[in-house]
Amino acid sequence: MVTREENELMTRVEGGAPMGKLIRENTWLPFALSDNLVAGEPPTPVRLLGENFVSWRTLDGRVGFLAEACPHRQASLLLARVEGDGLRCIYHGWKTDVTGAVVEAPTQLARHDRFCASVKVTHFPVHEAGNIVWVWLGGPEPAPFPDLPFTVEHGNKTAVTFSNLPVNWLQALEGGLDSVHAGILHQSWTRTVMSEKSDSMDEDKASVAFTKIPIYEVGDASFGMRAASLRKQDDGKTYARVTNFLFPLVIVAATGFVDRYHVFAFAPVDDTNHLLFFGSYGTAPVSQKDFGAVREDFYPDPRNFSTVSGDRSNRWGQDRALMDAGHHSGFSRSVVDEDSVVQVSMGPIVDRSRDNLSASDGAVAHARRLLLEALAAHERGELPPGSARGPAVRIPNPYDAVLGPDDSWRDIRPPD
Repeated sequence: MVTREENELMTRVEGGAPMGKLIRENTWLPFALSDNLVAGEPPTPVRLLGENFVSWRTLDGRVGFLAEACPHRQASLLLARVEGDGLRCIYHGWKTDVTGAVVEAPTQLARHDRFCASVKVTHFPVHEAGNIVWVWLGGPEPAPFPDLPFTVEHGNKTAVTFSNLPVNWLQALEGGLDSVHAGILHQSWTRTVMSEKSDSMDEDKASVAFTKIPIYEVGDASFGMRAASLRKQDDGKTYARVTNFLFPLVIVAATGFVDRYHVFAFAPVDDTNHLLFFGSYGTAPVSQKDFGAVREDFYPDPRNFSTVSGDRSNRWGQDRALMDAGHHSGFSRSVVDEDSVVQVSMGPIVDRSRDNLSASDGAVAHARRLLLEALAAHERGELPPGSARGPAVRIPNPYDAVLGPDDSWRDIRPPD
């Protein structure tokens, strides 16, 4: 159980809050799908850790990331013209290029080039990996990018959706660590998947995963945390699924499919909003756009996949007639919507000191302790787990396995 004061420390990221400072100084933050930054298109608004930015892709494929305010008189660069490799403010015509340099300042006639070179622009390094664009907000010299398993360097493809959701980032992170809800909240979806996609699934494992309540065992790792959900089978063996958590924003989890894994990445927008990147990776990943009962009349916006709408007065768009017909949740479009609605229903930021955790909440409880311990260590000047500023961090693939009575999930070597 956490106290109200500890809850504040974990959830708040704005205005110099300790958690925001920890994330900013040690973490590459995901902010867009690569496919959504199209060369020549207008600049894209980005909000992270309570601050506003703009990003765009140049015609030669590079991605720029700047503070939203023009360095001249603070007009929004969302209004800027995209010209060549830079943005030209429509107010006085100043142009800033993709490297963060002011290259034209029409209002400065004398010593123009020297003046441009003297202007400091708030510019940030970016990196593309796994069809996601990441930004380093921790200073002018970026730390090494972590070795993620869902990249082309590891022979993998990704199929990921992007959603902008009005809830605190920790609510989403805990949802990604909690596998017990899959067999309950997503039961209608999983029944459909098991009947339609059985050729690419291990049906015995999937049946256990979606019908048995797990217990959790967790272990610290150099990258953050490993969490094993352990489900007893009828034959006395144990089905183990091991999820890896790259502290503090990335989760990879086994799916039950032989050729893909789940990936979750989160980015705190501010105290009450976050970005969700969710999908699969592997040799044959499948996006929620193509897999998960997405109806054509609800075809998703590529810049906001989730369709959570309404509020308490209409139960966030829940279809009760569909529930009467046998659907469990009343949200039939995708699992993303099921998760998102539940998190939104909690409120924009939740006081976790009021929770009553049960035996299956081991991964959630451990993650909370990990966050609080990392905050305390950061205040002492120590690096948190998985810090990009430390030694090169590699997060391995997750895995699942059937264990005998004397086997331990800790002894299994994860797949490359």
